[in-house]
Amino acid sequence: MWYGANVHDLLEASLIPPRLLCLLLLALGLRLGWGLSRPSDTASIEQLPDQREYLELSNHLRQGHGLHFFDPRFKADVSAYRTPGYPLFLTACGSSPCAARMAQALIDTSTVLAVYLSSRRWFAIGQSLFAAMLAALNPFLIYFSGLILSETLFTAMLTWGMLLLAGSGNQADNRGLKPHPVLGGLLLALAILVRPSGIGLPVLLGVTAAVLNRDGRKAYWRGWCLRPAALMLSLTFLALAPWAYRNNTVLDRWIWTTTNGGMTAYDGFNDQATGASDQRAIAHLPGVAEASELERDQFFTSQASRWIKAHPGRSIELAVAKILRTWSPVPLSAEYGKRLYRWVGGLYAVPMDLLVILGLCTGNANGLSRNAKVYLLIPAIYITAIHAMSVGSLRYRLPAEPAMAVIAAAGMVHVVGRLKSWCRVTVAQSL
Repeated sequence: MWYGANVHDLLEASLIPPRLLCLLLLALGLRLGWGLSRPSDTASIEQLPDQREYLELSNHLRQGHGLHFFDPRFKADVSAYRTPGYPLFLTACGSSPCAARMAQALIDTSTVLAVYLSSRRWFAIGQSLFAAMLAALNPFLIYFSGLILSETLFTAMLTWGMLLLAGSGNQADNRGLKPHPVLGGLLLALAILVRPSGIGLPVLLGVTAAVLNRDGRKAYWRGWCLRPAALMLSLTFLALAPWAYRNNTVLDRWIWTTTNGGMTAYDGFNDQATGASDQRAIAHLPGVAEASELERDQFFTSQASRWIKAHPGRSIELAVAKILRTWSPVPLSAEYGKRLYRWVGGLYAVPMDLLVILGLCTGNANGLSRNAKVYLLIPAIYITAIHAMSVGSLRYRLPAEPAMAVIAAAGMVHVVGRLKSWCRVTVAQSL
């Protein structure tokens, strides 16, 4: 991560001040405390079937039985339903929920550090610390770091990938981290193996980073947008090719992501769809249980496509409902919708969202150029579009929140500036 800058350079550039160290320790303590307090018994894990599936995949990998798990809905094994990134991470943690939560606490704390370093490209230490504080105290990031889900790992990989693409610190005088498109692009490409819905992010972020870095002698990209797009596509291909080859060996089909796409699409577009995920009735559809893994994926894909064509108005309504669910300031699902969680989530999300809006609406005086705002907003725009076409949930927006914390810091710069101006006017009038 520190390619091109040694520890002395980082210290001299004030990239890791003591206040940041205290904030990182606080972030780690909150995440460790929450994660280690979570139960690991079978009943608790089963409350979220995704957790059971990931742990079963990890156990099979650790025992040398390959990447597959038993799907009780269809009473059959599935081999390409999940990408291998997160199961491999769990395997490295010994398939232990406790060890995984401790590792995720460290990983999520590293996301706070990445937010700070990203902010240093545009802000002074104080404003960058504010952005890092928003990430450190984010109750949604803290909550999901204690679950056996891929959100924490994917969020960290996305945030560090964006940092490596854009760079950090004062690059005009060669202080800080310079952009490293190959490393950043590779990290974003590998993140697809953790969450396959992020397959479009490497190209989008690579091209927008090229726009961001092309002024003056910061032109680290040559050939405008074609070269970064080609580079990101190549890295994405290299990252996914081994997985696709393995799927062709196992299932006799080159599957580049998963066999879960069709079911997810149908989950979002059917007669009973509400915008939330509810797959309880899927297994009872005629002929589904007897179909193969590939046949089920094709069947649900075609069913969802037909339903959208037959119900265009309702499809638009569902897409809006999914967007609202994804960006709700409070948890809505049965799993996360306790009254305490709603209060904590709302008290954090509402001021955060207002600062983000303020940071986007104010001009360059807040420290962020138009190109910078677009770059930082790409994950939020992409996630919104993707989940409008599948299902909506607060958990899906988590990877976009670290970058949005930087925009919120720009909003705070504007607020502080206005307060200072008001104070000066008030003092002058009182004299």
